[in-house]
Amino acid sequence: MKNEISTLSKMHFLHPRAAHVRAFIEAEAQLLDDRAFDEWYNLFADEAVYWVPADRAQQSWLDHVSLYYDDKHTLKTRVQRLNHTMTHCQDPESRCVRVVSNVTLLDVQEDETCFSVRSKFIMLEDRYGKSQRVFGGTYSHTLKVQGESFRIVLKRVDLTNSDQSFPNLTQPF
Repeated sequence: MKNEISTLSKMHFLHPRAAHVRAFIEAEAQLLDDRAFDEWYNLFADEAVYWVPADRAQQSWLDHVSLYYDDKHTLKTRVQRLNHTMTHCQDPESRCVRVVSNVTLLDVQEDETCFSVRSKFIMLEDRYGKSQRVFGGTYSHTLKVQGESFRIVLKRVDLTNSDQSFPNLTQPF
């Protein structure tokens, strides 16, 4: 375990793009907090998957139900619904704050075109007249380099309480 931590720390802090990766993950969370869903959608690659498994041990979205499973096409539909003025499940609309920490670079493809990143998050969701909701867990991002930035190929969200029932999940994590 000690060697694993040492290796991860060296990769995380010493890689020339580590700060850029962290800034990208934090900027993604800020777009969601700002309800800038179109801009958030544009961070995803054409082949992207946004996935929130119902079981933390789940290895595939094909053989088990998920809380969210969106490819780029269904993610676009989700964003259109979130942006629609008549979305009844968002009346009043949610105000969210996401805090991202422990951003760790796990792996870098040899040609440095793809990065695997893990981070921790907490998300608060407030809606007038409703109880505050708190979600937390682990983000796993696969990012591919595109120009000077990145595109999300996979965003997996493992909620700490994924095995509980959730009334009306509408906000992306």
